[in-house]
Amino acid sequence: MSWTPEVWQSEAFERELREWITPHTGAVRALVRVKDRPWSGVWRVDAENGTFYAKQNCPGQQQEARIVSVLSRIAPDFIVEPVALDEQRDLLLTADAGRTWREALADGAAVGWETLLHDAMLLARTSVPVLDDMRLTVLDPAGIRDHIVRARDEWRIPDEFRAGVDAAVDVVGAAGDQLAALGLPLALDHNDLHDANAFVGDHGARFFDFGDAVASSPLAALRVPLAVYANSIHASESDPRVLAIADAALEVWSDLAPMAELRAALTAANRLAAVARAESWHRILESIPDEFVADDHRGADAEWLAESAR
Repeated sequence: MSWTPEVWQSEAFERELREWITPHTGAVRALVRVKDRPWSGVWRVDAENGTFYAKQNCPGQQQEARIVSVLSRIAPDFIVEPVALDEQRDLLLTADAGRTWREALADGAAVGWETLLHDAMLLARTSVPVLDDMRLTVLDPAGIRDHIVRARDEWRIPDEFRAGVDAAVDVVGAAGDQLAALGLPLALDHNDLHDANAFVGDHGARFFDFGDAVASSPLAALRVPLAVYANSIHASESDPRVLAIADAALEVWSDLAPMAELRAALTAANRLAAVARAESWHRILESIPDEFVADDHRGADAEWLAESAR
């Protein structure tokens, strides 16, 4: 029998989850699912020793515990540290980490998008030597043409997206060539980086929610946060305020390539980022039976591939 998200509603799963959690939290008083999506489940754990959160991803995204295990060794200050993890089942348990970056910004706290993106790039740079240990899908800019050709030939591509996916072979291929010419190493690309996926730590941002992650050009990680920030201030992505936070991120790589070239490569990086979004959606859609996929998510992998050429 194939996997379905219904497993998370079963008494057997809850019993197993409680058994796994309890040694780390003390007696569990309440276990409430607070994230109810077909691709991931998050439970708030009210327990003897405090408040915790447990998470598991759908099979295609079951890499988060492994990523966090690696990052907790090399960059504990940049992530929400695990209380417990099970790499085989992709179970992750963390303590309540306080306010997200978005909540802190809304409260007027002295945190900023520049720090958020600078810290995200520091984490990406720290990941470079241990990238192989995370066993991520690799979207190498130099080989992105071949990746798109394979996707075009092997994925289910609805007719409405076929022309866009065909165009992406050359359009994103050229973007990959531009990024490869920068000489930046492949790094951890969070692939859903924004202010609600980071908590405020003692020394900066602590990141979480790595289920979508890939290994790619570090600049590809900037598409999502720059778009989210621009939308939050009702501005275009060419607004000087948006470009300023982009510079805060690019500065981390400026010893490897000139800032002018890094800035000029952001459009190319956005194309690669769309392929990364397509990849994570494909993993999700391949995991979940069609009846559990909302209408507006059907074909999301192909749609993002087509988007990469626009």
